Parts: sequence; C-alpha cells; structure tokens
Amino acid sequence: MTRGWFTVRATAAGIELLDQRRLPHEEHYVVLGSVEEVARAIEEMTVRGAPAIGCTAALGVALAARTAGASDLAGLARSVEAACQRLARTRP
Repeated sequence: MTRGWFTVRATAAGIELLDQRRLPHEEHYVVLGSVEEVARAIEEMTVRGAPAIGCTAALGVALAARTAGASDLAGLARSVEAACQRLARTRP
C-alpha cells in the first residue's frame, strides 16, 4: 500500500522517515520513537540532504520535549538540551 511520498513527518508513534538508502528501488519508511533513534538515522544516512536532516533533527527535539516526562520546566529544559547536544553531534 502506498502512503504517498514524503520525506519526514511527525506521527503519534514518533517520527516517520523515508529511508533514503533504499531509493530509488524501494519506498520504505522507518518509525523513530526516541532521540537516539533519530540521531542514529542521521548518522547512518537514512535521511540525506541538509534540509531533510534539519527537519528531522527539529522533529527529534520536539520528540524529546513530548517524551521527556519531566515534572517541571527545568527538567523539560534539561531533556531538550540533552537532545539538542546529541543531535548536534550527528554531523561534522
């Protein structure tokens, strides 16, 4: 079943990402449920191109905020900052 072509989008399950390593022969999507999975997808070139990498990283930060489970604003800020630092280390 074709879902319609897209590169990256946020879903209830996490971040759905077109696996660009399989193009042009196959349209395959992966679901990333954690910041670490997002970081590995960027490092492993699952997503390619500066605009798509930037959008994926931004959604990774949003995912960190959504899944932080922090009980206060300071805890949320720490979770988001840790996500930003991890995602910043994905590319030279």
